[in-house]
Amino acid sequence: MTKCSKFSLLAAVTILFGAILPVSAASAHAQLVSANPAADSVIVSAPDQVTLTFDEALMVVNDSTTANQIQVTNDAGDRVDQGDSKLAGAVLTVSLKSNLPDGKYNVAYRFVADDGHAEQAGYSFEVSPAATDSGSTDAATPVAIDATAPTLYDAQRSVPSSGSTADTGAATGWAVAVGAVLIGVATFFLYRRIKSQQK
Repeated sequence: MTKCSKFSLLAAVTILFGAILPVSAASAHAQLVSANPAADSVIVSAPDQVTLTFDEALMVVNDSTTANQIQVTNDAGDRVDQGDSKLAGAVLTVSLKSNLPDGKYNVAYRFVADDGHAEQAGYSFEVSPAATDSGSTDAATPVAIDATAPTLYDAQRSVPSSGSTADTGAATGWAVAVGAVLIGVATFFLYRRIKSQQK
């Protein structure tokens, strides 16, 4: 391969890298990998808390206590959680009221990924004395969630304001991509200029 071909190939690879990078950055959002109690599970007795584990640490949003939260309601729509959602890295928990009766419970949760992307989803579980399910999902198995989960109370306060950290990840990805493309183009034309001066 000639020096000209090698330089052209290098420039092409640089440009291609710059085109692919923002797509990767935009699609890298946190995923729920473990839930306890599990989605659609039937358990013998009501748990003390609901625990959700994600595949990456979630973002702590300043001045917002509702950015990452879990709310649990019974079939009548009454809140049965203590309203004390806590985030520890990739693990989000909320305590439940004591002595909950048998029945179906709905879990609605909202989280902000490390790139600032906010999502909301939910699922349900059931408490029944006839249950045989352990109530916990395998951490290696992605958890199916209900995209039509009810809107969380005060969820609007958890949305990062315009121009805040919500767009940081995507903006950084595009900035690096544009820089890579410009470097590739500049390298290509600089080499062509040098070659033309040598003739």
